[in-house]
Amino acid sequence: MKNMNSHISSLFSSLNTGNTMFGSFNLGDYASIKNGSYGKLLKAHYAEEKKSATESAKTATAKSNVTSKKDNTPLSDVKKSADALKTSAEAFAKDNLFAVKDGEFDKEKILGAVKDFAGKYNATLDKTAKVNSKDVATSTKFMTSMTDMMSKALSKVGVNVGTDGKLSVDEEAFKKADMNRVKSLFAERISYRSQIADKASEISKDAVMNSNLYTQGAALSNTMTGLFDKLI
Repeated sequence: MKNMNSHISSLFSSLNTGNTMFGSFNLGDYASIKNGSYGKLLKAHYAEEKKSATESAKTATAKSNVTSKKDNTPLSDVKKSADALKTSAEAFAKDNLFAVKDGEFDKEKILGAVKDFAGKYNATLDKTAKVNSKDVATSTKFMTSMTDMMSKALSKVGVNVGTDGKLSVDEEAFKKADMNRVKSLFAERISYRSQIADKASEISKDAVMNSNLYTQGAALSNTMTGLFDKLI
């Protein structure tokens, strides 16, 4: 393959050197063109390039879906999980969960929302742990760092952070907790909940960005393959 490329390079360089286009063109080159030798070399060269481009396209397509030998979790699943977490987090601000009726908070309703949040949070960690994306991993690290930083405050309302970084809700402890403390963590405009919603949004965007890069790479390879088809 190396010798073939050198022959091709030699042909084109000889055709474009000197003061005129055919300045260094010699009878040996002419004979090679006439008897079809260079034509065969060009076909073989482009056939090899086509094979390489096709393999690159397959690799790029595979990367857009395959993320781990353990669990082939596509980036689209990461986006879906992160979006679900963001929606769960934003529900605290939209559903007026902390409205007081007859001097009491609706603890069961608030507990349900917190448990849903914890479940969506844990599911997002599961998905992001199984993808090979530096951007997704970085945003996830920011999210888990925020949770770790707030772990003591969360534990005071019955929301515990495990050694694996996941959340668990102690229902009994939660119901005994000060709901105003829970409100400050989950319902305020700037709170633990709002920070997690922001990080979930970043993870979703990272998943889309990485997925698009892989798709664009595959599309480019396919375009090059088509070009080689026309040249051969």
